Amino acid sequence: MLSFESVEEVCESRQTTLVIHPAIRRAIKGYEESFYVGLRCFLAGESDGLYFLPLQGTGYVRLIFSKRVSSGGHNLLRIDPLTKEGLARIKASLD
Repeated sequence: MLSFESVEEVCESRQTTLVIHPAIRRAIKGYEESFYVGLRCFLAGESDGLYFLPLQGTGYVRLIFSKRVSSGGHNLLRIDPLTKEGLARIKASLD
């Protein structure tokens, strides 16, 4: 099974900084393999960057991958909930 470190290695190999909220990172535990595949497909331009993160007993939250460039010129890969309430739902599922 893949670990989250595999996801970080993909980003490092592309000289890209991964920007992800700690709660999202914790919620991905157990789903690293599908997350990794989704991330690789997005970076290769083969997907729209939408990932459905299952939550314990409460459905799922849609996450969106987006590429950005920082003001210092560094490549960034952001992982954010698609809706405003998504992060609150993720945090609540971790309690």
